[in-house]
Amino acid sequence: MLENFEIDLKAIEDEGVFSYSLDDAFFKEIDAQDISGGQVEAQVIVKKMSASYELGLHVNGVITILCDRCLDDMIQPIEADTVLKVKFGPSYKDDGDDLIIVPEELGKVNVAWFLYEVVALSIPIQHVHEPGKCNEEMMKILKEHSGQFLEDENNVVNNDSNMTDPRWNDLKKLLNNN
Repeated sequence: MLENFEIDLKAIEDEGVFSYSLDDAFFKEIDAQDISGGQVEAQVIVKKMSASYELGLHVNGVITILCDRCLDDMIQPIEADTVLKVKFGPSYKDDGDDLIIVPEELGKVNVAWFLYEVVALSIPIQHVHEPGKCNEEMMKILKEHSGQFLEDENNVVNNDSNMTDPRWNDLKKLLNNN
């Protein structure tokens, strides 16, 4: 299936547009660690430049990932764009700096992994269900085992909110003297 993501750069005269659907099978085949599935529409716009090609990658859709709080599956909307430069050279090389070198005799680039990276990098650092949507049993266990109580699913509040670190008292004295 991933071979369907190969673009023949030599066949591009000025510009080419390629559309792909990234579904559960795609994420399974690419062996995505954090993404268990999804329905993402991807578009690759290839522009031929004088000595290189510019690949504009756009992804838009939803993916299934684990909630950081309750560890149940959750749907995460994503949308992202990035640009890659591709040049011909003696052998394949990916520096990770948005420049890929492909062998000139091959003249093709497989964009499957690059599309996956765009999706993976668009996942927010913290991904949690909307308030009230987390697994209730897991939330009870979390409340039971934490030294804190959960005021709601978005705010963790210390049991004794009046407790302050005594080192702050000395710093407050400095502020009061100025």
